[in-house]
Order: sequence, then structure tokens, then C-alpha cells
Amino acid sequence: MPEPQADHDVASRIAALYASDPQFARAAPDPDVADAISRHDSLTGAIAAAMHGYADRPALARRAEHLVRDPVTGRRTRELLPAFETVSYAGLWQRVGHLATAWTDGNASGTSALRPGDFVATLGFTGLDYTTIDLACMHLGAVSVPLPTGAPAVRLAPVLAETLPRVLAADIGSIEAAVDAVLACDSIERLVVFDCDPRVEDHREAFEAAGAALSGRAEVALLQDDLDRGAQLPPAQPYEDDDPDRLVSLIYTSGSTGTPKGAIYTAAMLTRMWHNARGGLNAGGAGGNPVFVVHYMPMSHVNGRAWLINGLACGGTGYFTARGDMSTLFDDIRLARPTALSLVPRICDMVHQRHLLEADRIGRTGVPRPEAEAAASVQVRDGMLGGRIVTALCGSAPLSEAMHTFTAALLGTPIVDCYGSTETTRAIVVDQQLRRPPVTDYRLADVPELGYFTTDKPHPRGELRVKSIGLFPGYYKQPEVTARAFDEDGFYRTGDVFAETAPGRLVYVDRINNVVKLSQGEFVTVAALEALYATSPDIAQIYVYGSSEQAFLLAVVVPDAQRLNEADDATVRGRVLDSMRELAHGAGLHAWEIPHDVIVEREPFTVANGLLSGAGKHLRPALKEHYGPRLEQLYADIATGRAGQVAALRAAGSEVTPLQAVLTAAQITLGCPSSLIRAETAFTDLGGDSLSAHTFSTVLEQIADVEVPIQVILQPSSTLARIADHLDGAHLAQEPRPTFASVHGRDAREVAARDLTLDRFMDERLLTRPPAQAPLPTAGPAHNVLLTGATGYLGRFLAVEWLRRVAATGGRLTCLVRAADDEAAHQRVRECLRAAAADQPDWFDDVAVQHLTVLAADVSAPRLGLAEPVRQTLADETDQIVHAAALVNHVLPYHRLFTPNVTATAQLIELALTRRVKRFAYVSTVAAAMLPDGSFLDETADVRTACPVRQLDDSDANGYATSKWAGEVLLRQAHEATGLPVTVLRPDMILAHSRLPGQLNLTDRFTRLLLSVITTGMAPYSFYRLGPDGRRGRAHYSGLPVDFTAAAITSLTADNTHDHVTYNTVNTHDDGISLDEFVDWLIAAGHPITRFDDHRQWHQRTEAALRGLPEHQRRLSLLPLMQAYARPGESRPGSAVPAARFTAAVARLGVGGGAVPSLSPEFITKCVADLKLHDLL
Repeated sequence: MPEPQADHDVASRIAALYASDPQFARAAPDPDVADAISRHDSLTGAIAAAMHGYADRPALARRAEHLVRDPVTGRRTRELLPAFETVSYAGLWQRVGHLATAWTDGNASGTSALRPGDFVATLGFTGLDYTTIDLACMHLGAVSVPLPTGAPAVRLAPVLAETLPRVLAADIGSIEAAVDAVLACDSIERLVVFDCDPRVEDHREAFEAAGAALSGRAEVALLQDDLDRGAQLPPAQPYEDDDPDRLVSLIYTSGSTGTPKGAIYTAAMLTRMWHNARGGLNAGGAGGNPVFVVHYMPMSHVNGRAWLINGLACGGTGYFTARGDMSTLFDDIRLARPTALSLVPRICDMVHQRHLLEADRIGRTGVPRPEAEAAASVQVRDGMLGGRIVTALCGSAPLSEAMHTFTAALLGTPIVDCYGSTETTRAIVVDQQLRRPPVTDYRLADVPELGYFTTDKPHPRGELRVKSIGLFPGYYKQPEVTARAFDEDGFYRTGDVFAETAPGRLVYVDRINNVVKLSQGEFVTVAALEALYATSPDIAQIYVYGSSEQAFLLAVVVPDAQRLNEADDATVRGRVLDSMRELAHGAGLHAWEIPHDVIVEREPFTVANGLLSGAGKHLRPALKEHYGPRLEQLYADIATGRAGQVAALRAAGSEVTPLQAVLTAAQITLGCPSSLIRAETAFTDLGGDSLSAHTFSTVLEQIADVEVPIQVILQPSSTLARIADHLDGAHLAQEPRPTFASVHGRDAREVAARDLTLDRFMDERLLTRPPAQAPLPTAGPAHNVLLTGATGYLGRFLAVEWLRRVAATGGRLTCLVRAADDEAAHQRVRECLRAAAADQPDWFDDVAVQHLTVLAADVSAPRLGLAEPVRQTLADETDQIVHAAALVNHVLPYHRLFTPNVTATAQLIELALTRRVKRFAYVSTVAAAMLPDGSFLDETADVRTACPVRQLDDSDANGYATSKWAGEVLLRQAHEATGLPVTVLRPDMILAHSRLPGQLNLTDRFTRLLLSVITTGMAPYSFYRLGPDGRRGRAHYSGLPVDFTAAAITSLTADNTHDHVTYNTVNTHDDGISLDEFVDWLIAAGHPITRFDDHRQWHQRTEAALRGLPEHQRRLSLLPLMQAYARPGESRPGSAVPAARFTAAVARLGVGGGAVPSLSPEFITKCVADLKLHDLL
């Protein structure tokens, strides 16, 4: 950490502001109000003193908005205006009083009133409504529990289970997670929705959906309605008591452990925060000066809460950033013109990037570089940052020395470095100096496992432990964790290592537990990462290095001598980076847990060279001392390279291709090595987030003069190549193709069958030809069959079934497969089909040579990605098309699956109608037949009229099911218009092969569940809701072996030459065989499995156990799908899907002996054996 800078003549700037800026002058803290605040020992008394003392001043501000109606859809959205609207201290306190009154009075639905000591949890981003709720809790004596912003329900569950709140308040953007949380927490009686505008259709529909989801379970109310109701009631008096240790709030922190812990905040602690802040910011800054601050930190973070209290206690104005993702942060800062700024390294990085761009722009006009940089500083400071910042503090993570110097020079004010934590409630080390008070005593303690000792030379080093005024008393309901947080003498263990360079002068060194906190606030357990990456065959040893001054990791790697001894460092570096990225993706790691670059070290870490302990463990202080300078230089080189690349890219201008611009801009923005920047890589896969996307967008817009919305950059399927396509508008030069937007409307929230007309996808003349020009198929077996999806799990068995059939008639099976060329495609298919025909390898080899053709194609590309002569040959010779290919993804939304699943189906329909009409078999999904009420379409129903509209949401598999439904709609139309013979198959879960060893779908839900139950040795008492008597109900699992499913599909589609026929291809038995029986069979087979009566306990313990599995098991476990098992399912004695036609056809054709098979203990035993063959058990 650099020494505090010399005075930047801040006093002169403040004097000038008092003289020239009336708003600044009016906002000076009032000593009389400060004294009034300090006289109150009660929390509500101190708050009320501030609110009354500064009654007429603006307290809080939020961005002004107006409603905009889409001219196409007619739907309304809120558009930001370039101004803030304020609420006074009196107005804020009135809102707080109205809400406290409404909540202490109960509510219109009859829910009982809140009482002092009741818990209120809040989920959402900081803002006026959030602040109102938080202060209202203090007003009425309730305990506020701010929840982590953006967290899914599964992360909220442990906190809610521990605190048992009666009310959950959530902003409209968090409402879905809030609904799930309410359903998982029985104590919650009311869901109060804030930041919700019912005039906006998206808001209103989300609010109504929440009400429907929680009907009969909890009341769903608007915050504004509570405020309006409270205004009509006699005002409630602020809660007062004489207990300074009364629980007021819980601030949950996971810190370096990953386990949520609720730090107790008492009335005395919060009161002290109001007292300490009453005179303005003075922690080394310009004390007692007017405070205008932009709030962008969440209220679940102690810094966000402290900055809010600080501003209100000294009569300042807090401006809330307009978007929780901070995409508007710099617009908000420019409009608010803050006097105080809370800095984090990422914000400083963005300011630095903007400064470089501005200096480049000015330099291109001929201005010398020093003058250009000086002019850029003025532009950024006075324009982008508002021009009146006189106080800047950094408290979440320290700035690098270079960034510290740059930011201080740019702002013209010292940067105050503060160290503190949730547990200390305030900074205890400021600019490397211990603060006394609040610290009353401190010590450094040896950390022998990391090699830090108080006897170290030249300075003592050890974990900082403190006693302090305002120190938290412990963690809520976690006495053992609390006990571990304090040593035997009552000192709080901070978990951070410091060096004491002089009495009371403390320099941060490291974090205990091998954990690094990066500059964005992420905790990274480097030891765990080293263990994972060391499994790479290319890596012999690895030391992962991170800094709280940087946003990404680096590493030192000793390559495997046998594999890479002859390779040069550049080759080793590329191999190692690729290997680590592959391992990280397989383990489900975050982007920031992947080192962005490495130093290649040929000399191993040993005991002899002092880098390993006698036990063979890393000696981190020695490794840091040995490699630290080189790693820090690598960070510096990356930063320098970014600056140079910006200038070169700007200078090249139009000579740079869009893809070159995008690739270079991504490297500049993210600091990744060029080896990781590939056209097919997504921006988010490289570690990009909303903040870096803002910078990335700015760079691209200045280079190409094209607006690149952040949404385009952050979309899951948006690769760098697709962003380049957006830049150059390549799609405009191509033949227009149907898209989700052109078919359904860009912002459609529901899709209708009437939207999906074939003339939008193909030449209308194909649909209106006279029968003579498009003869229907004749009876008899198909001679030439075209199959898509042959490399998929089901597709490979379909291919084998069809090979048997076409071989008998002397015909041919043609498979369309994604690949670089026909040879690669053929190799992929042969490998898959060999496995599917493993019981007859010689037969397959003979038949494949004579009857199998494989073409490299892309069914979602124009003309299937085939040369026109090849396509015409297929149109002439094919008798039947079997479309089994699809992008199967249960997370992606419908508009992302439109092209691969809907447009692709339309293109195959077009092929089926070209030259002559062909039979068409379509593998759909039973989910496409599900209706909103949970029932399913009958096999005889017309999908267009029985399910004319489907809602789009982010529920499990909504997008995938809708895309398959759309395919069914198109096929219905094709049959009606042209007589196209269509057979639709709707399978449910497709399970392992009943006979072939090792043939099971490793990534499907069933296999993941089976693996997870066996490896953890845990299962719930029942996967289904229990009956009234607490016993397991009769349930059914609707899965079928893949061999039966493939045989059924092939048989059912072989002879349809005229009709449109649908089969719900499901396990129809009312046999009581369910997931619970599978566990029974596993236990009977000798697998040690413990059953949990408490489903939630099973879920939590299983998730924790899965995270601890070896990487190869964890990757294929239920971990990514655990949310689907958070609550017991509904038990149905048999299949809910009507399948009479399917059952009858199976009997008539003799498929599988003429009956749909039941699952058995032998089948489960076979699946376990398959898992063992794959080395998973």
C-alpha cells in the first residue's frame, strides 16, 4: 500500500465550492443537528433527530423515469430520464412512519400485526423503497435481515431457515426467487413487493404470477399499498426500549468459508454508527463537509449500509444508481455530481479505461500526449465524475499502487484506504494506521501453517486480532462458529495476516485459509484450485496466485517433464491454459477461478529449494517471495499491453475487421491472454460481467461507431464472433431468415400457434402445388431414410434400428451430422453407432459399408448447410425423414432455441415437400404436451387448437418444450396443407439400454440422481409429498429403456404413408415403481444409504456432499440440477400422460414383446454396473 499522498489542496477546492455551488453550501452538516443526534442513546431517537433536524433537505434521490409504449406490442416499459427526483428527510420519515403503522396494524387480508422482535427479510437492490423498509423495521422494533442481492432461492434457504422471518420484502426483479423462498420457508406470511410499477405489464404480470403461485400460502402485497394504508391510520410511535443489546439487524457473510453466518447488529452498534457519522466523512478525508454520494453497494454489505447512514446522519443526499447491475453507474455519477466516492478496484479500472480512450481521442487531433492526458483528466473528472469529488475512500479491497496513484491524481484528492469487516462494523485500520478508538486492544498471532510468525524479520507478521468498540457480539444461532471467531482472551480473529512495520502501523499481507479476495470481492480458495488443476496430465506442480488489487488470478506451473519437456514455453503455456479451462468448466467453476495467464517454471518446487515443507505442502510465504515480483510484473505487463492495444486499435480504424476489433477489445477489457480469446468463446466465459461489458461496449462503439447493447454482449449464446456479426451487420447482406422476433415479435412473452405459418419459413408454392406435382408416398417400407441426430443418445440407437430395416430392402440410411467435413462426420457417426451395436460389431461393419451414408450438415443453417446438388439428390431419393436432432437445453429460453429447433424443423419440412412428398417422423418431447394446469394433451388432439398459446418464462425446460411444441405446430400445418404424412413421438425420460453394458446417458437427470444417491449415501425418505398419514404415497416414474424407445419409434413410424399420428411414448404402468422404490432396491442390493425424514436436510447435506466429490464425479452429479429437487414432487400412481394409442400400437406391432416394459431391480442393478464401467463408482 503506498504512503498517503501529500495534500492535494482539497481545502481550496472546498472553499471554491462553498462560494460557487449553492447546493453544496446548503448541504453543510449542521452542528446543532449533530449534537441532537449524539444526545440520543436510543436508535430511533438518533434517527428521528436526523430526520427532524434536516427535515426540509433532500435526503434521497432516484433516477426520474417515464413510461414508454412499444409501438408494435403495445407494452409499456420505464425509460430513464437524465435527472434525479428527490425525497426530503421529512418525506422519507413520513414514508417510514406510514409503513411502520401499516405493519404494526396488520393488513387487509387479516395477517396479524408485526411485533417488536419479529424478523423481516429483504431481497433486492438498494433504493428508496429498500431504505424505507429498513428504517421502518427500526421504527417498529423488528429485526431486519438484508439478503444477498441476486441470490437464487437455494442460497437464501439456509438464511431464511435460521431467521424464520414473518415478512419477505423483494423488489420486482427478485420476485421469482422470492416466491421460491416463500414456498421453502413456512414462517413467511407476507411477500411485500417493492420497486414495482403496475402500469408496466412485465411488472404487473410478474406480481400477479407471484400471487397465483402463493395463493393460499402467503399474502402478496405491494409496498405502495401498505404505504397508502398506513397513511390512513393513526401513526404508530417509534419503538423505544432501554436494551442496548437488543437485536436490530443481521448482516450475513460467508467470508472465506462459504457458509452463511449472520453477524448480530445490536441497537447500540447501529446507534453508534449514526453518532459516528453525524459530522460527515472524516476518516482521513475532508471532515464535516457536505456529502452527496451515489449508492451502488447492496444493503446486505456493511459498506452499503454504512455509506447510507453516513449520508443521512450529516444532512447529505444519497443518489441511488438506477440499475442493480451498475450498467448506468457512470451516468448516475455524472448527473448526481457526488462529493464523496466509495471506490472499488473495478470502478477505478473502468475510470482508467475511459481516461485512456479520451486521451487517445484528444491525441488524434494533434495534441501532444502529456497535454492530451491532462485534458482527458479534466474531461473525466469534471464530466464523467461530476467535478466535485473531495473525499474518496477504498474499503472493499486495496488498490494497486499504480491505480492508487492514478486515481488520486485524477480526482485531486487523497484516496483513503480503510480496512474493516462486517464483524468490526467500521474501519479499524485507515491508511495502514490502527484506529484507536474504536480499537481498544490488538495483537498479532502466529500462523505457523502459512509460515507467518511474530518473530519474523524485519517485521512481525501474523493474524490480526482485535478488541474494539462496536465489535459484533457473535453470529446468530451459531454459538460454535461464534466461539471459533474469538480466541481464548476474547480477541476477534480477523482471518487476515498483517505485518507491523511500526507500533500501530499495519500493512496487509495475506488471507488465512489459503483464500484470496479478488478486487471484485470474490473469495477464491487457491488451495482447492491447485488441487483441481494438478490433476491435469500436463501439470506437475502449480502455485495459484491472486491479489485483492486484481480481478483475476495468475499461476506458476511446473509442466509434466515426460509430456512437455521438449516443448518451448509458449507451447507449454497454451497447453496448460487450455487444460485448466477444460478442468474448470468440467468442475463448474466461475470464470474468476481460472488463471488468466501462467509463468512456466522448469525447476520443480522442492524441500531443498525451500518451496515445499517437509510434508510436501506449499510454503506460501516462500513461493510468494520467490515468484511474487515476476507475477506482479506479469500483472503490470498485461495492463501495459492493454493500453498499447487500445491506441493501436483506435489508430487502425476501418482497416481492422469487425472480428479483429472484437477479439482485441475483449483482450483489452478483460486482460486475458490472447490464447484464450477465440471467436467461438462467449464474453461471459472469459470472466466478463456487467461492469466489464460496459467498458467493452464503450471501446467497440468508439471503434466501429455502432451501438453494442450490453445485453448483446452478456447473452449466454453471444460468442465473440456473433458480436462481430452485430458490428458489421453481416446478417443484413444475407437472405432474410425467419427469427423469433419476425415470427412472434421481439418482446413476446407468449407465443401463439397462429404465428407459426409455414409461408414464413419456405416458398409458399411448395404448399399449394397440385397433387400431381407432389405425389404422396406409396405403401410399403421406406427404401431410403434420412436421419438427423444420429450422434445423440437416442439417435444412435434409432440409426441402428433403421440400418436393420434399410439393409433388408437394399436401401440406404443417410445421417446429417455437424462436423467440419464428410469424413469427420462419418467418423463421429461410426463411433457412436459401433457403441450402439456393440453386441453385433461384425454385422454393423458389413451393413455400414453398403447402406450408410454420412454428410456434414447443419440442419439450422440455410439449405441445411448442404451444397445444392447434394440437397437436390436427397430431395429426389429420400422416402422418409426421421428428425431426432435438437438442441436439448433445459435452461435456454425459447428465442435462443428458435433457430436450432424450430427453423431446423421447418427446413426439413421444406425438404420433405421438395420434388415429392416424404414421410416425416418427428421426435418431440412429452413436455410439449403439457398444459398450463399440469395435464397433458391427448394423442388425438390437434396441438394448434388444444394448446394454441404457450407462455414464455424461465421455468425448467420452458424454452425447450416450447421449441418442440412449435415443431409440432408446423408439422400439423404441413399435413393439413399438403397431406405430408407425419408421425410425432413424445418420449419422456429415456433411460439406459436394458442389455448393452455401459450404454446409459451420463448427463441425464436419472443417471445423475442415481450416481448422487450412491456416492453420497443419502436419500430423502421420499422424493414425493407424503400422504396425510405421513407415509409414502403410491408414485410412478415414467422412464423407458433407450432400446425399447428406439424400437418403438422406428416401428411406429415405418408404415405411415398418409396420416398425421401422435404417440405419447411413455411408461404407462400404474405399478407403484418410483424413485423411492429405486432407492429401496439400491439398499437391498447392499448400498449403504441413509434416508432423511426432513427433505430440506437431505437437500442441504447432499448438495454439500456433492461439492466435495472428486471432479469427475461432481461434474456428472445432480449438483447443477439440485434446485429441481429442493421440494418433494407430486406423487401420481401412474402416468399422467394419456397414451392409449401408443400402448395399443406397441401391442399390435409386437414391439418389445408387445408390451411397454416396467422397470425392475435388475434394470437398476444394470445401471449401477454401467456407472462402474465408466469409473464413476
